[in-house]
Amino acid sequence: MNKCNGFCAPVTRAFEAGFTIIELAITLVMVAIGLALALPSLQNLVANNQVTAAANTIVSGLNLARSNAITSGENITICPVGSDGTCSESNWENGWIVFTDADGDSVADPGEIVRVVNLDGNTNASGFDDVIVFRSDGTTSLSANVTITNCYQNSSVSDHCSDVTVSAFGLIQSGEHAGHSSGGSDES
Repeated sequence: MNKCNGFCAPVTRAFEAGFTIIELAITLVMVAIGLALALPSLQNLVANNQVTAAANTIVSGLNLARSNAITSGENITICPVGSDGTCSESNWENGWIVFTDADGDSVADPGEIVRVVNLDGNTNASGFDDVIVFRSDGTTSLSANVTITNCYQNSSVSDHCSDVTVSAFGLIQSGEHAGHSSGGSDES
């Protein structure tokens, strides 16, 4: 007979929660497959973002030089920076210097420097190895359009490049480099 007098619950075994090794292995395989599919897209996203950021930084520096020239009424020069921190005829990959060239010697003297910008990351900007002078009316010293190309430099990701073009009239545009994926957008 039952000795509980009707107040006892039937005896059952407690349910044990958890995963079996097979369930855990299947889950890990599914996560690994998902990561393998997502990783190339993530690398492309990072490359596009770095190229876009570098193009926007270049456009920002050019716009800074142009707007300072217009507001100050003086010529403002922007040039690629060399390893010694002065203007050089090298790539824009190290960055650039924006300065007022009060003495007209095309050298960024300490009192003339408006801003020094260094490019960081995996981008390489090149294509135009000279100074750009913005005049007080917003035009440039250029006789023709010049293009600065910046590319993502990583062997595991296909080339991602964008172009920043400066016209003699002072128009600054950023866009896709021919034949490559890119970031960036039109600016003026």
